[in-house]
Amino acid sequence: MSNGRSQPFGLFERMLAGRYLRAKRQYGGVALISVISVVAITLAVMALIITMSVMNGFRETLLSRILGVNGHVYVDVRNLPGSEIDRLAALARQAPDVLHVAATINAQGLATSDGLAAGVVVRGVSRQDLEALPIVANSIRSGGGFQNFEGIESPSILVGDRLAASLGASENMAISILSPQGAATPFGLTPRRKSFLIGGVFSVGMAEFDSALIYMPIEQARIMFGRGDGADELEIRIRNPDRTAATMMELRDRLGPDVTIYDWRAKSQGLSDALVVERNVMRLILMILVAIAALNIVTGLIMLVKNKSRDIAILRTMGATKGAIMRVFFMASASLGLLGLSLGLLLGVGFCLNIEAIQNFIQDTTGFDVFPGTVYSLETLPARVEWSEVAGISFFTIAVTFVATLATAWWASRFDPVEALRYE
Repeated sequence: MSNGRSQPFGLFERMLAGRYLRAKRQYGGVALISVISVVAITLAVMALIITMSVMNGFRETLLSRILGVNGHVYVDVRNLPGSEIDRLAALARQAPDVLHVAATINAQGLATSDGLAAGVVVRGVSRQDLEALPIVANSIRSGGGFQNFEGIESPSILVGDRLAASLGASENMAISILSPQGAATPFGLTPRRKSFLIGGVFSVGMAEFDSALIYMPIEQARIMFGRGDGADELEIRIRNPDRTAATMMELRDRLGPDVTIYDWRAKSQGLSDALVVERNVMRLILMILVAIAALNIVTGLIMLVKNKSRDIAILRTMGATKGAIMRVFFMASASLGLLGLSLGLLLGVGFCLNIEAIQNFIQDTTGFDVFPGTVYSLETLPARVEWSEVAGISFFTIAVTFVATLATAWWASRFDPVEALRYE
């Protein structure tokens, strides 16, 4: 100290705070509480980072798969003639930000093979439009492709890998598809049934599509489901799927007010909103756990102050200010919070960056499927670290730790040296 005073956060104060952290045997209780506080903050921060990263990755991956298979904006063209559909498609292609327009047919059917049956969603598209769909075109496994995926004579179809496995089928095998839209006969409506050769098996990594989706040439889908020369929807892809409102307004101006236009949110927004609500609730719960863990430091600090009351009195009589005492105990306890935060960040971010390897290791060693694809619709556990979220978690942890520590350190600085020495 100089002139009875120490420099704020100077060498003397830092040295004294470090000495208090390295408690001797007789203060083992304080040391144990300090260790528990660091471990609690580490685990709470780690859990918060992992949970938020997994939920961010889950939402991003799920939406990317949904928007990869489905369109971004839709125009309802049911019951319209083919010439009118072509006119609307040509007008839609002229709209700004529109990348691709495809006429599609969506219908349900029953697929059978060797006595096995499964309900399916049949999507009728042209070969050109399907080849422009990277998530499907690039995921067709070797041995399959787009051969014969067009026309009327001996057309082939593409099926999801989970659906093919459930039917016991593979490339170059035939499956039958039964359409609920029947053909008119003298005996009434008779369901249409036709056999198709599997030209390829795809896997987009989402169970909802891989276990039920069949791509069929649009010419065949028109015959199977009685669409004439029409279609069900114009499926439009735009540059930014999050900005569909402007595109829909532009399309209404071009296509007219009588045409029904909607976007992907109308089909999947319920799932997207549920993920956002769940993420916010989990963030709130885990932030409360971080706060509880940070409050453990206060317990250790109170015990440390009680044990060091004689030292506080001596320092005060030697000229140490209340501010110096407060800073010493503040640094002693705040450093525990910073240590726990650092370890939590290291473990949490490291876990998220290696989450697939960790998942595979757990499955290989225990045989337990941590992330069943049939339940969550994804093949692997996704994780996406958002560094802005990591920064927010760090700021919150530091704020809670500093506020709790400052209050207790201020209480320590209020000790009356005379009263403290009287009872020693």
